Amino acid sequence: MIAESFSISNGIATIVLGPNNLPSVGYNGPDGFNNVNSNGSPMDLYGNNRGQGQQVTLWGWSVATYFNGLTVTVLDNNPTAGSFRFSFNHANAASTADTGNTAADISTWSGGASGSEPGIAGGEHFRVVRIEVDQANGTDIVYVGDLNVSSTRYVAALSLAGQLAIEVASENIPGDRIFMVSTADTDKVHVSLIM
Repeated sequence: MIAESFSISNGIATIVLGPNNLPSVGYNGPDGFNNVNSNGSPMDLYGNNRGQGQQVTLWGWSVATYFNGLTVTVLDNNPTAGSFRFSFNHANAASTADTGNTAADISTWSGGASGSEPGIAGGEHFRVVRIEVDQANGTDIVYVGDLNVSSTRYVAALSLAGQLAIEVASENIPGDRIFMVSTADTDKVHVSLIM
C-alpha cells in the first residue's frame, strides 16, 4: 500500500493510506480492526485482545527517510481516515505528504474475519515461489525484489512485453519477504507456492 502522508506526535507516528484504503487485515493493533458506530465513535470489532499488534514494513520514503527499512508494530488504526499508528521515538513532525510504501508482514496475520483473508502463516517457508504477471496488465511493469524494490532496484521486471514470470527455487524461501511494486495500482500478479 502506498502512503499519502505521515505525522509524528509525542513518540507516535501516524501513516495515512487514505480513506477506504486501509485493509481490514495486516494493519491492526492488538484490538483488531476498528470500525465506527452510528455516532462516529470507534468500535472494536474483535474484542479487547491485549496481545501484540500486527507488523508493517516501511520502505521507499523520500521525506521520512528514517522510516525506510523499518518493520513496525501497529498500535491501532482508523479505518475512516485510512491510517495506522505505531510507536516511533523521533521529534514531532506535522502532517507531511510522502508516498512511501507499506506492506503488512503476513507472518503476523492470524487470518481475516472468518478466516476469509489469504495469508501466509508465521514462519512459513517454501521450496518454490513463482510470480507471473496478469494478462490484463498490458504494457505495465511489475518489479519484484526485496524490501527496497523500486523501478531502479529489482530482481525481475515482469511485463507482457518482456519477462512474463520469475521462479525462485530453494529450500527455505520466506514468502513474506518478497516485495513488489508496479507502474499502476491496478496491476495484478499470480503467485504459486510449493512447500
